[in-house]
Formats: sequence, C-alpha cells, structure tokens
Amino acid sequence: MKKFISYWTVLILMFLVGCKDYEVGQFPVDNTPPQPVSDAVVENLPGRVKITYKLPNETDLLYVKAVYYNSLGVKMEVKASSFKNTIEIKGFGKSDDQTIHLIAVDRSQNESEALPVKIKPLDSPIYAVRETLQAVETWGGVKLMWENPSREQLIVKVLKDEDNEQIEIDTFYSTELTAENSTRGLDSIPQVFRIFIKDIYENTTDTLVTTIKPRYEMELPTGKFKEMDLGTDYEVSQYSNGWNKLWDGLYGVEGSMYYLNIKGNVTFSYFTIDLDATYKLSRTRVWGRTNYAYALHNPRYFEFWGTDDLDAARNKDSWDGWTRLIECESYKPSGSASGVVTSEDQIYAEAGEEFEFPDDVINVRYIRFRCNETWTKSKNLCIGELRFWGQEVKIK
Repeated sequence: MKKFISYWTVLILMFLVGCKDYEVGQFPVDNTPPQPVSDAVVENLPGRVKITYKLPNETDLLYVKAVYYNSLGVKMEVKASSFKNTIEIKGFGKSDDQTIHLIAVDRSQNESEALPVKIKPLDSPIYAVRETLQAVETWGGVKLMWENPSREQLIVKVLKDEDNEQIEIDTFYSTELTAENSTRGLDSIPQVFRIFIKDIYENTTDTLVTTIKPRYEMELPTGKFKEMDLGTDYEVSQYSNGWNKLWDGLYGVEGSMYYLNIKGNVTFSYFTIDLDATYKLSRTRVWGRTNYAYALHNPRYFEFWGTDDLDAARNKDSWDGWTRLIECESYKPSGSASGVVTSEDQIYAEAGEEFEFPDDVINVRYIRFRCNETWTKSKNLCIGELRFWGQEVKIK
C-alpha cells in the first residue's frame, strides 16, 4: 500500500510542477554591468574594419558587440567572443566616416557603457571591380569581362532596354580572379544594355550603359548530325548509352553519357561528327559527367579539329587534311585541389563549359573532338552533352 501511495504522490507532484510557469533561459546572476572595453585601435580595410581593443577584467564577460549602421542605413550588430580581443565588421559600401559603439556584455546580459569608435572603411572591393568591367559584342549576345583581385563574392546583373522598360536578362555569381561571361540568345540588332555589380551586403555600383549589336549565330541542328567510324584504337565503352546521348539535353544523369575506351597504344581519344552542312563555327559548349564534375573520365585538355573534305573525314585513322580549330582546357573556378569541388565549381560545370572559335576559323562540315587528357588521366573519355553554334555557309 505504501508503494501505491508513493507512486501516485510522485505523479501528482510532477503534474503540479509541469503546470507552474518558469522563465525560459538563464536566470540573472547579478545586475552589475561590466566595465567597458578600452584602447580601441582601428584598421580600415576595403569594405570592412578590424578593431582591436583591451577587454575589461570581468570574470563573467560573455561577449563584445559592435552596434552600427550599414551603408543602407540599417542598424546592425556584430558580436565577438570574450576569448578574443578583436572584432571584424564587414559590408560597408563607399568609404565614409562613421562612429560605431563597442559594448561589453556579461553572462547576466548586463551591458557596459558604450565605447564610441570612429571608423572610415575603404571602398568596398566591388567599386574597384566596376572600374575593370567591360562589355563587348559576341556571338548571339554580349560578353562581360572583369577583374576581382580580392575574390569578393560578386553579383553581376545584366539588364536590357525593351519597350521603355529595363528587363533583367542575366545574373552572374562569381568569386573568380579574372572572369569572362557571356549572355546569349539575343537578336542581332543594336540594343541598350545596363550592367552593374552588387555584393552580398546589397552595396551596388553605378551602372555601365552601352549599346551593342550581337553577332548573328544559330545553334546547329543536332538532329542532322551523323556518327562516323571510330579509329582502330578506340571502342565504345560498355557503359556508353549511345551516340544520341550527346544531344539529348541531359547531363549528370546516369544512363545519358557517351563513353569511349582506348584499346590501343595511344595517349589520346577522339571521335568524328558529320554536321550535315558546312558552317563557320562561332562557339561550342561541352558538358562532362556533371555528377562527377572534375573527376573520372571528364575531359580536361581537349581540341576541336575540322575539315570540309569528305575523303579526309572518312579516313578514320588519319589526320591528313584536318585543321586544328581550337585548344581547350576545362576550367575549375575555385582552383581547388583534386577531389575538392565547391558549389561554384558545380554550378559552372552544370552550365556547360563554353569555348569560342577564333574569328578566322575555317569553314567545316566535319568535326573531330580530341581529348588529350582527362581530369584523372584515365584512358577513357566520358561526355554528357556537346553543342555547336555558328553560321551556315551556302555552297555554290
């Protein structure tokens, strides 16, 4: 009977305790504010400041916070642990004098008197990048180029004037040291473009306004392409999913790849395409196996060769009559070590790598894709997708 009473007593007590209101979080320990930080030294840097200071002698110091207004006039706070005596504040735009306040906070959430500190951060790196920004005509659009020596996280916006409105047509996200990007698919007529740069803190440069007439191009109709015989030293891999997978619009998808194996004593692989018509090529876009970007049998160093001679094209083991059109190197934006793929690398790979042919490139009907080295120096080659653009040349 005693055990029975004890059991229900415990349940009743638990119920009563559960119904009682309690404050959530740490109970205050005291109401005494800490001493303020002192001896602040400011280092003004591009778009940011670094402040070193002397911490107060407080056993229960929790953190130091900086209270300030950013370049958009929004009140902000940045906190630094009590285990260090520096705080870094980022996100400033144009250089300007400002006073921030450093406040010490203890474990009871008591705040010290604020220490005012005058700062004048240098211009955000985006303004230096803007000075290097160029926009020029290219095939089917406009090409943008800029330099970003500090590798700032950039957002580059491209707008076009259309029907008395400014329409956003492209956005580039980049931390590349030297960047070159193109907006394509535009009519070959004079058009007004407006380009500006933002950082992740919403600071914005002035706008580059320019009138450009894109060069005319068309995407080559892949449905008319014909597969030509492989050289003697090569064979289609058992993992290949057919010639048509080069043009099916899928990449990074299992079952949608074109694989070649080297079976002879050679150091490169190639295959030949009949374009079904003669073209002056403007550019190409190449996708590897993007679910294994910059790895396995993805091409790293490769070339495009061309000819308009049917006999040369039919000679599957000879390079007589062929002209090298362009040398290409697969690009990894982050420059990271082998086996490391950043989100920026992955986005770049999934967009396909674009290469422009020289303006003086010969007219061709037949193309050879030649891979000299994959990312792992393997003897196999894997391509997810391959596209071409240019102008058809009418043969009289």
